[in-house]
Amino acid sequence: MIKNSNVTVVIPCFNDGPFINKAIHSVLNQTIKPDQIIVVDDGSEQATKAILEAITYPEVKVVFQKNKGVSVARNVGIDLAKTDYILTLDADDYFESTFIEKAINILNNNPKIVTVGCLIKVLETDNTQTEILKPLGGAVQDFLVKNNGVGCSMFRKSAWKSVSGYDEKMLDGYEDWEFWIAILKDGKQMHIIQEPLFTYRMKKHSRDKKALKLHDYKLREYIFNKHKTLYFDNFETFAKQILYQNSRLRQDKIKTLNSLNTKIGKTILAPLRFIKQLFTNKQ
Repeated sequence: MIKNSNVTVVIPCFNDGPFINKAIHSVLNQTIKPDQIIVVDDGSEQATKAILEAITYPEVKVVFQKNKGVSVARNVGIDLAKTDYILTLDADDYFESTFIEKAINILNNNPKIVTVGCLIKVLETDNTQTEILKPLGGAVQDFLVKNNGVGCSMFRKSAWKSVSGYDEKMLDGYEDWEFWIAILKDGKQMHIIQEPLFTYRMKKHSRDKKALKLHDYKLREYIFNKHKTLYFDNFETFAKQILYQNSRLRQDKIKTLNSLNTKIGKTILAPLRFIKQLFTNKQ
């Protein structure tokens, strides 16, 4: 492994034994390899622990802890890192081979950019790719209403340190969104590489789905209250984004209702059309 790339990859792992080696290999196969990979096991069951204990790559350090949540796991790994750049990777996802090289180049040449992500390939449970997500990145104003970033991205460790890391109180999700807001507050930016260099594995019962379904309002309220001054200082931008999002939701609702009404109408009329056709054929 090429040393002094100035990058440490931190991989939190919770019961992702079937996927962890794929994630690690995607890092080991990078065109520019990291100095170290730190896997933090967050209280997984024995099956995953056995897989992690069998890892023998000299570049990989595995740390075991009781289940404390993904924020704690990331913070533990980042705190151990000796490099200026950190790349977070979830244990069930993976990167294409050129991501680290391209992200390093952007950070090295743009001091205002503190974090780098990319477009996202979505992998369904049957291993078929369904879509490519295109987060916008940008300044903190672009993150007030929605998370325009990528959870697995490269960032400066100094930025992580300046905000005391990921918020360990956010056990139910959205901790990456809050983290981006925190490190972008002072005029910094997130850059998005316009290539799908990251693959996100869509699980049937994912933490992201659970957060959206069960905890969305609570988590949004927490982020708003934590960064209330920021929202007040950018009230007009925030309000316009809310109005736009509300308008889009209404339009989508109308389209859905119209589509549903059309389907219902066709279903109701189908027997009548059939009867009419029978009489027409007899004449």
